[in-house]
Amino acid sequence: MKTKIIKIAFLAFLVLFATGVQANNCYFNRDLGIGSRGEDVRCLQQYLRSYSYGYGSADGVYGPMTMQAVINWQASNGVFPTSGYFDSNSRSKYSRMFSLSNTNTFGSVLGASTTVSSYSTTTYSSQENMAREKIEEALDMIEDAEDEIEDSNKSVFEAKKNLADAYEDLFDAVRAFIIDRDYSEAFDLADDAYENADDAKDDADGNSGGDRGSAEDAIDDAKDAINDAEDEIDEREDDGFFVGHARDLLEEAEDLLDDAEEEFDDADYNDAEDSAEDAEDLAEEALDLLN
Repeated sequence: MKTKIIKIAFLAFLVLFATGVQANNCYFNRDLGIGSRGEDVRCLQQYLRSYSYGYGSADGVYGPMTMQAVINWQASNGVFPTSGYFDSNSRSKYSRMFSLSNTNTFGSVLGASTTVSSYSTTTYSSQENMAREKIEEALDMIEDAEDEIEDSNKSVFEAKKNLADAYEDLFDAVRAFIIDRDYSEAFDLADDAYENADDAKDDADGNSGGDRGSAEDAIDDAKDAINDAEDEIDEREDDGFFVGHARDLLEEAEDLLDDAEEEFDDADYNDAEDSAEDAEDLAEEALDLLN
């Protein structure tokens, strides 16, 4: 239930974010500068205030504070010269920013296929952009972790705990980004979400313990080597040869093979493969002692 509430709340924030983004899509059909008045000026002021390029009221009058905000925006988005005059170059840049907006689908995270519009990265200040990108990375990692949990053939108790932590961190990151506009905090929280989701993915990853097929092959090879060594040791012992050291090595190989089979049953395929290879090596050493 807790995870479901987090998903619903997160969806609400994404919808809020998408609505806010679309509200700032202004239309400009003239150059703007000191003394300009109108709804296009007001929309520009609202946009600049929303993304922390400047302060002041959105009164529809292009004054010195609006001019400074435009200078900040031009400098952040590579519009030159940074004159503070919202001319054709600035209008063209602004238009490209919105035309480059892309669509992200966060289906797995939200439990449904939910499409949300977002800005191109060029619309963000550096710190804001870093936070946004980290949130997107966390979303991708959470989605990967969910897939691994769903497909895992291991116990996923710890994985689900880490995933729940990732959800909470991501929720807090989005809240810091959208409501508080504290982009440093949003980045840190999104990074925590990423790490927790990564841990969840590792916990649930069916292949995290190695490759099942390789471990299986290594165990079969070890069994063959041990059987060959045992046959040879028995023959040499029947012929009167001393085989004490060789038999000791063979017993060690058999113990390692038992370990490998237990590790295989626990899905620890890397350890199982290593133990089986060590068992095979000991069996071959036992054979070498007979030559």
